[in-house]
Amino acid sequence: MAFSFNNLTKIEGNIVKVPPLTLSAEKGDILAIQSENEYIQRLFELFHHPNQLKSGTISFPENSVYFFQRDDGLYRRLTVSETVAFWCRLYQQDMDVNTILTMCELQTCAYRKTKFLTHSERCRLQLASALIQQAEVYLFEDPSLMLDLQSKQVLHTLLTHLAENGGTILIFTTTLEDAIRLGNKVYRYNERGLHELEQDDEEPGTIEEKSSPDSTDMQVQLNKVSAKIDDKIMLFNPMEIDYIEARDGQTYLFVNHEEFSSSTTIKALEERLQPLGFFRCHRSYLVNLQRVREIIVWSKNSYSLSLDNTSKSTIPLSKGNYSKLKELIQL
Repeated sequence: MAFSFNNLTKIEGNIVKVPPLTLSAEKGDILAIQSENEYIQRLFELFHHPNQLKSGTISFPENSVYFFQRDDGLYRRLTVSETVAFWCRLYQQDMDVNTILTMCELQTCAYRKTKFLTHSERCRLQLASALIQQAEVYLFEDPSLMLDLQSKQVLHTLLTHLAENGGTILIFTTTLEDAIRLGNKVYRYNERGLHELEQDDEEPGTIEEKSSPDSTDMQVQLNKVSAKIDDKIMLFNPMEIDYIEARDGQTYLFVNHEEFSSSTTIKALEERLQPLGFFRCHRSYLVNLQRVREIIVWSKNSYSLSLDNTSKSTIPLSKGNYSKLKELIQL
């Protein structure tokens, strides 16, 4: 076993700061957990200071854990190449600097000072440190946040490389799409604790779905899709909808970068909207194919759809549905 958390919990007064967390991983696993940012921050605080833990246990390999956090600083006056070389000396690793720069696609900015890097370039440079430290367990805090597609591909390649070389990886992210794309096992972590999200090996529509009172024959004939905002009912034209997500037993419509709750299950919406060009790309996602701009292939088992909307959203495409989509659009 590479690491384990046993009933990890933190309660202050009557407030649950860290809900119960029990999880273990084996060598080579890539685990991704989707959660709220405040829970992620509190967990990383406990990981760094396990002496603060009053309930449960944390078991990591001694002196062999790598932490990637977004606020990790860089030496602003050093160039990218100088930074990588410094890390090699610091961690006493005899590694070729150019090889590391190539793996992280930093060749074009190798002689630029880190203070002049873009956000994505800084993140790729921080990822380079994971290659140099060579730990047994790697913990990542929201590594995909605000990254461009090039950097997301670098991240995916690096995680695969670390796992294939015996590392165990645990990723915390605030978005389900990133968790599905990056993890071989995917979990949600909320106030009710940790719950594994089944991947798309089963037929679509089998995830926490029950028939809804509004999924009647009469409703199937309607052109509008309803959503509720406070005490108001909104009616959307299906072509206004970018995609639909099933999350925590609830369905959400995404329209023009806004999120609206719907009482209709994603299974019922799939049946209604499929004739209008909607596609069940993942057990938790239904997408308007008119919004799809690009199919992104991260690896032979990981795919995403890039949407042509104002927020340039990306959503998961499961391995099984990738083949179905290629057939549907005659690729």
